[in-house]
Amino acid sequence: MSEAIIPNSRAAILERRSAGALTWSGPALMLFARSAFAVAAQGLVAAVYAAHGSATPWRDAGAWLPVYGSLIDAGCLGLLWCLARREGITLLDLVGFDRKRLGRDLLLGVALILPSLVFIYAGITASSLLVYGNPDAPQIYGPLPLLPALYGVLIFPLVLGHYGADHL
Repeated sequence: MSEAIIPNSRAAILERRSAGALTWSGPALMLFARSAFAVAAQGLVAAVYAAHGSATPWRDAGAWLPVYGSLIDAGCLGLLWCLARREGITLLDLVGFDRKRLGRDLLLGVALILPSLVFIYAGITASSLLVYGNPDAPQIYGPLPLLPALYGVLIFPLVLGHYGADHL
């Protein structure tokens, strides 16, 4: 298989860029998409709480993160799908799976777990110190009704696992 046929090859990317199918607007939009979808999803739940007379709807909505977290992911995947389609590729093309590199990629993934957790913890601690004045982040999860709680325990960890504990 020549390099030009592989969708993520440098030659294929340069070809899409010269054809105008690949611009900086898509990646720039994706930089802010997760935050925008997070605010929108929590805002939706907060609006329900506000409609029911909650004095602290945004705080109350935080308990539902295991449920609306999947809406955030769905929004990001939908936007990524649209951008990939506009570029003339598929979501699977973005993965760039190569069997020859599987062992090396798995080892690299395992090796990156500890440094990633250190950076995640440091980011949570620093942002909590900056926002709340102490290094302990507030508890964002809370009690939920049975079905959403089951979803949060059985399904959400599988969805969350693709990007680690950076939301905790």
